[in-house]
Amino acid sequence: MQRFPRLGRILARRPRPASLLAAGTAVVILGGLGTITASDATPADFAPQTDTVTAYNDGWTDNRDGRVDEDESGWDCHTMGNRLCGADVPPECKGAGEALRLCVTVASQPAYGWDIPGGGRADNPDGRARLRDLEEKPGTPEFAAALEALDAEYREHQPRG
Repeated sequence: MQRFPRLGRILARRPRPASLLAAGTAVVILGGLGTITASDATPADFAPQTDTVTAYNDGWTDNRDGRVDEDESGWDCHTMGNRLCGADVPPECKGAGEALRLCVTVASQPAYGWDIPGGGRADNPDGRARLRDLEEKPGTPEFAAALEALDAEYREHQPRG
């Protein structure tokens, strides 16, 4: 007594093209999903590093620790770190920390002025002079907030040309 008499006949028939296409598509999709989801990479693995750069040539690192740090002979300030070179950073921005780029932006602003509605004129010195007049210490949150305020005021009243 045969339990599945039709099974042999079904398997013996030629497969139809549509069923082959469906089976092949399923294999490709499931295989691709299995490959993609099998990765143990996290978004942090793809984040750019800006503080230090690992060098594999000990000739680039002066202290031979395997990393090229800022101000070592292998450091390229145009492509590494915050991309600000020593000559580009005015003394008023030394120690600015995270706000260094904004500090350099404010320091490079020229003197400007604007007409006050109702009469009169307001004039501001250049950015470096305005930085010297700040009471906040570089590297503090208050310093960063003051830089943002100076930059916003300049953008509001900058000469349009």
